Amino acid sequence: MADLFSIISSWLLPLSLWLIMFSMGLGLEVDDFRRIGIHSRAFLLGAFSMMVLVPLVGAFYALTLAPTPALAMGLILLATCPGGILSNLMTDLARGNVALSMSLSLFVSLIYIFTLPFIASFALVIIFGQGAEMDIPVWDSFSKILTVTLFPVASGMLARRVAGVTFAGQAQPIIKTGSTAVLVVIFLMIVVQQWPTIASSFGVVMGVVVLMNVTNLGLALLIARLSGLARPETVAIAMEHIIRQEATAIFVAVSLLHRNDMSLPMIINTFIGMLVGVPAVAWLRRKAAKPADPSCIHMEKPL
Repeated sequence: MADLFSIISSWLLPLSLWLIMFSMGLGLEVDDFRRIGIHSRAFLLGAFSMMVLVPLVGAFYALTLAPTPALAMGLILLATCPGGILSNLMTDLARGNVALSMSLSLFVSLIYIFTLPFIASFALVIIFGQGAEMDIPVWDSFSKILTVTLFPVASGMLARRVAGVTFAGQAQPIIKTGSTAVLVVIFLMIVVQQWPTIASSFGVVMGVVVLMNVTNLGLALLIARLSGLARPETVAIAMEHIIRQEATAIFVAVSLLHRNDMSLPMIINTFIGMLVGVPAVAWLRRKAAKPADPSCIHMEKPL
């Protein structure tokens, strides 16, 4: 069993994450990144909340409510995750500003790639102390994270440009479905291996993860309301706050820190985020279907 999980952490998990990121690159063009350079109030507010407020809220819950130091570390890694790929789809389903959602996902993911090793090192010191045996080699971890994030996205974009949009459109769903299926199997195997930990603290961890998601959703809606953002921008920011990109954080926990138990909050959030997100989408769609009050309409330039 130990050899199997060594193969998972060293090969299967990085490979599945590489393929997921490659498939993301197949759906991107340079113009998608150029949108990030457009300075809009909604983009700046959403990015600030995702990179500052959400991690602070998550760290507070992790340090005050987590039953073990390892799970606290996992919750902090979860709190610093950028918006996930599905956030763009959920934004579209809720009739939100998809361009804003994509811009936030891309920008926060880019910042995340370069800051994650430092976040992980700082969190380890805070939770386990200076003498922690799990001290993470920052620069080595930095290169490994780039290998399974930035490089495959760039490779996917290059493949799209060289092979054409038709090839990218055909290959993307196949690669994404296959790699996601492998990732789900890995998640399930980790759950089986860590079942004693789950059984003893599942209720607490799930409760904290639910609390984090509800708080993040409320935070997004509050920021949008106080700032007078239009409904489409509010939808985009809200979806980015609850649909997260957990795979990279799981890679850090399992492959770099060699602690499968740290990945449990991220694995749980994969399902909890959707459970919070789907009702939120349904509610936001109903709001979009209602006739708008002309006195309450805020006009804002699209991102």
